[in-house]
Amino acid sequence: LNNQSERLSLVPFTINFSAQTSSPRTQEMLELKFDKRRKGVIGAPINKKLVCFVDDVNMPAREEYGAQPPIELLRLLIDKVEYYRDWGGVWDRK
Repeated sequence: LNNQSERLSLVPFTINFSAQTSSPRTQEMLELKFDKRRKGVIGAPINKKLVCFVDDVNMPAREEYGAQPPIELLRLLIDKVEYYRDWGGVWDRK
């Protein structure tokens, strides 16, 4: 993928999960690669697509009720970006 990234306008990056990975840390790792569009709205760099590889996706510890917040954040992101894909795949942080 790294060899094809320029031709396909891709920006690949990796997130490594561990048992101590928290939801705020996951959000921070994702937002490092996003560009700010305007207040509260972030997205991929202009004319580029972000490709995120998540290593050890099932590693985050479960909380009291069995949820894994970092994984739930990834699912939310996928749903939101797919909804906004027609407008460039931006993510409104409201």
